[in-house]
Amino acid sequence: MTPQPASTQTLGAAAAGLALYLPNRPSTQASASHWHTPDVPGLILHNGNHWRKIFSILAKLCSPADQPWQHYRDRELLQQHEVICFADRLLTGPRWHLVAGKASWQRLGLDPQTFSLLDDEGRVLLRDNILLTPYPDYRQFPNRTVAQVRALLTGER
Repeated sequence: MTPQPASTQTLGAAAAGLALYLPNRPSTQASASHWHTPDVPGLILHNGNHWRKIFSILAKLCSPADQPWQHYRDRELLQQHEVICFADRLLTGPRWHLVAGKASWQRLGLDPQTFSLLDDEGRVLLRDNILLTPYPDYRQFPNRTVAQVRALLTGER
């Protein structure tokens, strides 16, 4: 039985295989039920460029190889396979946990010294199925880092 995340603590699919942990929620006028089937283009429109970057990087990490990441971001992201978590604990269901930014690492009590380097630039740390990543911003999480994390998530590494 997969646990159901609390509606205000998560955004996306309750039975997701990948959880992204962020310190702040996007603003929304939607009811709590919309947190489980979010309208990503609507959230981008309402929240601006900051959230467009977050959703774009997540889509680049998760989109199928035969589908443009932009299409995936706007039509499928957070519908079945991904969840964004704002809680102070790791979810129990996801196969992968991406903890984004030092504020999230600290909030979840994760010590980077207990992790191994995943990439050659020291941006991503790995322990079991938990990755400590930079905050999803293009400068901190460039395409090279996206490719390295994606390879791990898809088993191409």
